[in-house]
Amino acid sequence: GYVAVLGKPNVGKSTLINQIVGQKLSIVTDKPQTTRHRILGICSEPEYQIILYDTPGVIKKEMHKLDSMMMKNVQSAIGNADCVIVVADASKLPEKIDDMLEAGVGNKDTKVPVVLVLNKKDMIKPGEIAKKLEWYQKFTDVDDVIPISAKFGHGVVDIKEWILSKLPLGPAYYPKDIASEHPERFFVGEIVREKIFLQYRQEIPYACQVNVTSYKSRPSAKDFIQVEILVERESQRSIILGKDGKAIKTLATASRLDIEDFLQ
Repeated sequence: GYVAVLGKPNVGKSTLINQIVGQKLSIVTDKPQTTRHRILGICSEPEYQIILYDTPGVIKKEMHKLDSMMMKNVQSAIGNADCVIVVADASKLPEKIDDMLEAGVGNKDTKVPVVLVLNKKDMIKPGEIAKKLEWYQKFTDVDDVIPISAKFGHGVVDIKEWILSKLPLGPAYYPKDIASEHPERFFVGEIVREKIFLQYRQEIPYACQVNVTSYKSRPSAKDFIQVEILVERESQRSIILGKDGKAIKTLATASRLDIEDFLQ
């Protein structure tokens, strides 16, 4: 069955999906709003198949076309889901999640099972967790609340068990040996995009797009992959390249290592 993963920017949704699936599928950075596509992670075992939507972080105020398109993605993801995981940051003050569910679900008639996942429990004291659990159980309309640390994988098994208790019986939707419906070149682009976020920090905002322009598998050598990075302004181009092309060399090396690891 299908599971939608909701949450405000930066609460750790992508890290959680990567933990459940068991490999890195979604771009993970400490910058909010890095998920643009609805990445589908697929976790398959002989007796089940969990299909995860990583929805873009729910945005309070829609700013421009990209944001409203991302919000539409959130809504369609929940519309197709058998259950919903809402991820909240345990290290921050508790806040109501009903608006977020409403923004995603739209109409309340469709009663989908919802679990609230309190992530980053490693960052607060055990006594604090109990208080936050109590608050969320009292003030939110969810079926369950589970505290976890996605970063260290604590509590991920509990979430899997909860999901499996909600999924309908039926045949697998996808072949059991694939981890996503996106082709390899999509993930190659995402890896390069992640490295750009990590390497350039403030200098390059969200104004870049990564396109894989050529991808050739070579039986007797490594795959040949060519990537283009599009930026908005000429000044950003020189930042990406760096002095004597040093920055783009560093970017290429970091990307290559992760791509090799991903493609095995």
